[in-house]
Amino acid sequence: MNGGKGAALVAMGAAAGASILALALYWTGDLGEKEGEVGRDKPVATASPDPVRDPALRQRLGIVVAPLAVWSGAQQAGGFAKGLDAGALAAIVAEIDSARATAAASQAEATRLDALYHNDVSASRRALEAARAQAAADLARLRLARQRVGLEYGPGLASLGDAALHQLVSRIAAGDAALIRIDVPGVLLATGTTVQVHAGGLVANARVLGAAAAADSKLQSAGVLAVVTGPAVRQVLAGRVLSVQAASSGSVSGVLVPRDAIVRYQGQMWVFRQAGGKFEREALIDPQSVEAGWLVRGGLKSGETIVIHGSAGLLALETRPAQSSGEQD
Repeated sequence: MNGGKGAALVAMGAAAGASILALALYWTGDLGEKEGEVGRDKPVATASPDPVRDPALRQRLGIVVAPLAVWSGAQQAGGFAKGLDAGALAAIVAEIDSARATAAASQAEATRLDALYHNDVSASRRALEAARAQAAADLARLRLARQRVGLEYGPGLASLGDAALHQLVSRIAAGDAALIRIDVPGVLLATGTTVQVHAGGLVANARVLGAAAAADSKLQSAGVLAVVTGPAVRQVLAGRVLSVQAASSGSVSGVLVPRDAIVRYQGQMWVFRQAGGKFEREALIDPQSVEAGWLVRGGLKSGETIVIHGSAGLLALETRPAQSSGEQD
């Protein structure tokens, strides 16, 4: 009697284990829905999701495709941008404000004594000359304070004027702007040139103010000063080095790849190209950053269809861990 119960329990356990295994195989795709397919001799393989033929999966991944277009423009040169500490600039601006107030008071005193002296009312010539000397000295201190901006930072920043400098320092203190120095070896950036600054995944356009006061000690290049505004300001910290792209002489052409179309994997930049009934991952050859995206001059061709949204989902499907597909030979 006990032996019969033991055999029954073993049989029930085996059946339960087989049910669990069958359920697991079903969810992983190793077991088809039809019972007739189980007994076939062909090996059972995991069915890969097909975003090309499966509209529901394609919609969940947010896949959008578009043809590549030709782009041409000025050739870009790479360089570096370094966030500057605006503390010294703020001190100079405060010195300018103080010197301007002192100079105005001294000049007013000299004007008052001059009027009293010429009207012969309790003002000596000696007092008038002392007041004029004090006014001249205070005006010289104001002039020196203003010149310090150009001497320590460069003529581009000095050309802004007192009011603009005061506003710039206030914006930097509030976190709405950042002062940077840009060095692009071999390229002389003119005042007003727009430079792309890549800061923590964000791209900001910075307008060149003018030449910096001194050359970079390592690159030995003549740098320029610029102001960064917008969301990228929080990434531009004092002393942090960022990459920049600036237009140089000459022109270049190729196909334009949108930034959202690119995925980074194994140290390279990739896009998914639609080839027939499938998506193929293709590495970008010598991509160059431009304002509208990435310029590619080799590999991809104009008119080819690529995924411009949803590439990350395709990469996740492609690189997902391999699932067991049954017994190995």
